[in-house]
Amino acid sequence: MSPGGLILAVSGEVDLESVEPWKLALAGAANDGDPTVVADLSAVVCADAAIINALLRVRLSLGRRLRIAALSWPVLRLVQILGVDHAFALRAGLQEALRDGPAPEGGVSSSAV
Repeated sequence: MSPGGLILAVSGEVDLESVEPWKLALAGAANDGDPTVVADLSAVVCADAAIINALLRVRLSLGRRLRIAALSWPVLRLVQILGVDHAFALRAGLQEALRDGPAPEGGVSSSAV
């Protein structure tokens, strides 16, 4: 855990066949009680809706404690296509995600990607 919260980084391809470890890490984070959980998606090179589904599911338990940081282009594009950018607290980088206070109820802050 970082001093500002827990950082979960995922890399490579995240799809229906490979998403299970990511889902388990997110579920564990939801149960740990960290004040902030940051999903670092900067190293994801290919993704499908499975990564977004996992984030939406864990958002139910993490609520405003969940931040999404440093979206790679494939993930950002997927978020835009699916129209779920409003559902998450999106941040440009890790430091910003750890520094900011709780995300607004609507999800996206003024410092969003």
